[in-house]
Amino acid sequence: MFPLTSDRLRLIPLTLPQLQLLTQSRASLEAALGLSVSDMDFDDGLGFMEEFRAVIPSYVIPAVAAHPDHFAWYTHWLVVHRASDLTIGGIGLTGLPDAGGRLMLGYFIDRKFENAGYATEALGCLLDWVFANPSVQSVAADTLVEGLASQRVLQKNGFVAAGPAEEGLRWVRRR
Repeated sequence: MFPLTSDRLRLIPLTLPQLQLLTQSRASLEAALGLSVSDMDFDDGLGFMEEFRAVIPSYVIPAVAAHPDHFAWYTHWLVVHRASDLTIGGIGLTGLPDAGGRLMLGYFIDRKFENAGYATEALGCLLDWVFANPSVQSVAADTLVEGLASQRVLQKNGFVAAGPAEEGLRWVRRR
């Protein structure tokens, strides 16, 4: 079942030991997975990568440790370009669906690989897996108001605007 694949991408859900290695060094993780070592470029001026690096040990690792049988719902997934075996982004869920069948997700793509359809493809691949679970009724994602490219990625994957969110706009795709 894992990793998930699409035409150009492979999505790899990181295990607990792999997440721990990621907190030490992305290059070490990629080498351990047999991937080319990436030089991720994601500087949005808002501190996204700093926040991402803080969330892995404070939320993702404890959640994966607490839910080993369902780790894929809590972990960070690498988005890997299949032809080059290069990590070009990341994607992840906030956990199993709640009692109403709702969950949230987030994603990012290395700046060097933007505007080539990779985020749309990665999101579509993960959504196919997510909606194969009959308990999932809806998936939400938040974007910045000015995040037009990310909004287009969501729209191409069947999301519709659902109103304001804490830091921008909420988008939802229902079953």
